[in-house]
Amino acid sequence: MKVSGVKRNPDSVPEDERAYCDEIVGNDQYDRVISEADFVVGVLPGVPGLTDDFFNMESTFSKMKKNAVFMNIGRGTCVNEEDLIKALNTKMIGGAVLDVFKKEPLDKSSGLWECENVLITPHCADRDADFLKRSIVNFGVNLDKYAEGGLTNLDNVVDKNKGY
Repeated sequence: MKVSGVKRNPDSVPEDERAYCDEIVGNDQYDRVISEADFVVGVLPGVPGLTDDFFNMESTFSKMKKNAVFMNIGRGTCVNEEDLIKALNTKMIGGAVLDVFKKEPLDKSSGLWECENVLITPHCADRDADFLKRSIVNFGVNLDKYAEGGLTNLDNVVDKNKGY
């Protein structure tokens, strides 16, 4: 596994985190790792003006291997969907797995529905066997914190100004 986009210096990653990867690189290696990857997974937050259309033909799809799969479980605004449709329809890339879209639910007229090499999921990539249990536990912890002190010390607070 190769990890790109690490904001800190790759040399500063602790050994216990390195055990999960073959290589840890910074953004300066983006083009190389995109061209070598079998799977490119988008997990970016939606930050207007920063991550909009980050994954597009020029930066990503044209550099991927022909059998590589693009996956997006981050934010739909990070993908230029028209570029992705073109890359899928021309077989520039092997396929895509998409859980999020610019407009949700995905519009019936989207060309993504016509692509034979795409798997579309209903914004549920965060669900696993323990999802409901974790959600209930988190709710209980936050309910206790709220009862003790209001909104100031809650876990997993979303900052809509940051986009995540």
